[in-house]
Amino acid sequence: MPLRQQPSPPTPWDRGLDQPQMDPSAYVHPSSSLIGDVRLGQQVLIAPGTSIRADEGMPFYIGANTNIQDGVVIHGLEQGRVRGDDHQPYSVWIGENTCITHMALIHGPAYIGNDCFIGFRSTVFNAKVGDHCVVMMHALIQDVEIPTGKYVGSGAVIIHQADADRLPDAKTVDHQFSHHVVEVNRALLAGYHCADDSACIATLHEGHRAARS
Repeated sequence: MPLRQQPSPPTPWDRGLDQPQMDPSAYVHPSSSLIGDVRLGQQVLIAPGTSIRADEGMPFYIGANTNIQDGVVIHGLEQGRVRGDDHQPYSVWIGENTCITHMALIHGPAYIGNDCFIGFRSTVFNAKVGDHCVVMMHALIQDVEIPTGKYVGSGAVIIHQADADRLPDAKTVDHQFSHHVVEVNRALLAGYHCADDSACIATLHEGHRAARS
């Protein structure tokens, strides 16, 4: 099945017809859709059923070893940008080793740092989430900056900066959980790349056996 990628449509705010850009080591499931100036770093995994649509706000950047899980939607407003770690303007910047999990919505302008976990069905809109943050399930983060290393509990609504500033630090167990999810998705990435190659599958299985012995 061919990948569902296409350039951004011609609009008053963009006539460049920008195409997605993927590192060769990244994987995008064929049931997912990438439109416009979407930039995927090394070892990025885009799981089934995602919509990453840089046709209004643009560009989007997704950093190395980050996983975008089933049903995630990433979009951006035509106006409003964040500054990426390369000091350039982006509608959406997602850093390295970060998990954007099932059915989350990331709507630019939005910045999510390195080593973050964004839980199921959580929303980040017009906001910045610093490095090493853990956001659990069904949370709303809007119009605020979450400082580095904070924990946002399930169902939290963080729409005032004073609330963001009072958030507790993420605990070691939270970071361990996030790291584990990254490692699981790295294994899935390798498996997806190998799925149609029996020799590659055999090599992967041999490596798994050696690691467990």
